Amino acid sequence: MLALNVCAYVAEEVVQYRYGTAGALAVALIGIGHRAKNTVCTALGLVALALLLAR
Repeated sequence: MLALNVCAYVAEEVVQYRYGTAGALAVALIGIGHRAKNTVCTALGLVALALLLAR
């Protein structure tokens, strides 16, 4: 469990470093949506992250 938390933290930091605040917000939306089992929130985060990656 600790390794998974560390990997998630590192991935979030890398996205924030590369894509700034918008990337951090997208990752946060994905995480919040996943924890709350809210598909709309998760989908918004994934779309935002996809748009940042396509840029």
